[in-house]
Amino acid sequence: MGLEIAIAVDGTPDEELAAAAWVEVYERMGEMTTYRIRYDIDISEGDFPTLVDERLGPGSELSLIAPLDGKNNYLVKGPVTGQQIHLEHGGACSFVEVSGCDTSIAMNRETKTVLWSDLADSDAVNAIFGIYGYTPDVEPTAAGHFEQKHTLVQRDTDLQFVQRLARRNGALFWITCDEQGIETAHFKRAPLDGDAANDLTINLESNNVAVVDITWDAERPTNVVAAQLDLNNKSDIDGDVIASPLASLGSASLDEIATGSHSLHLVAPVDDAGDLQSRGEAALIEAGWFIRAKCQTTVNALKALVRAQTVVNVRGAGSRFSGKYFVCGVRHTIDSASHRMDVELIRNGWGA
Repeated sequence: MGLEIAIAVDGTPDEELAAAAWVEVYERMGEMTTYRIRYDIDISEGDFPTLVDERLGPGSELSLIAPLDGKNNYLVKGPVTGQQIHLEHGGACSFVEVSGCDTSIAMNRETKTVLWSDLADSDAVNAIFGIYGYTPDVEPTAAGHFEQKHTLVQRDTDLQFVQRLARRNGALFWITCDEQGIETAHFKRAPLDGDAANDLTINLESNNVAVVDITWDAERPTNVVAAQLDLNNKSDIDGDVIASPLASLGSASLDEIATGSHSLHLVAPVDDAGDLQSRGEAALIEAGWFIRAKCQTTVNALKALVRAQTVVNVRGAGSRFSGKYFVCGVRHTIDSASHRMDVELIRNGWGA
């Protein structure tokens, strides 16, 4: 029985490569999507042909595609970056694990020194996405960087720079592909609006999850105290933030749950209130994810795929812990038996 997945080389499906022993794809918030593919190998004419196959060599672009309901779902698209090889005497039971990641790795190959001026963080991100041919999905940011004040300085790779700006603004950066493999680069805060993409059900009829593990930690900051001096006119810059700007995924948010007021003192060199407040909001967004959960399901049980950076609805976990969660990670493991998904969830509120 083959894997229920297609593997394409430079956009062309390759049935021979799809005959892998297993495939793993790991999507995780704030990180590149990575993949591993294991192939059983054996000796042929005194060599291991798979180990010299250019389709699995450095830089070869593979796409791992999960067909479902008549749609091609790209789990990841990107270059091969390495191999782990296990050889046994005689060849039998030998294997190679091919590893790779999404195409954002190309943004991490060259350190640059650039002065960005008279623009917002989001303008710089848009410009960088254009260099790599991505379709941009960029949320406007408030911070301005002007030549007569302080320019925005880049002294790192484009990937490191974009990730730094994302953290500074409470945003996420990730890559997705449509059914044709066309890539979109997203730079935005966690998209929590709209309906849940999936229902993860436990303790109810027709459950699709057997176990859910949940932890919470409410000792986190709920407001930010921040002030700075505008060196151009000696006026005060107020950057106080009283609550996270993200909508709560529960009826009670962290600031309503935490015992007493938890303040964070933020110090940052900025030129305007928009920049200072964005950094304060980013700190509260990160702190606000005080609930973490993990579970496991399969495509056969769920009849759908769970993807990172989406919202799911957990059912049957009680009045406090049922409801919407944000998917911060999914590890897809695909073999001849199943397409398993180990799901990592975060939440910034709970049920009253």
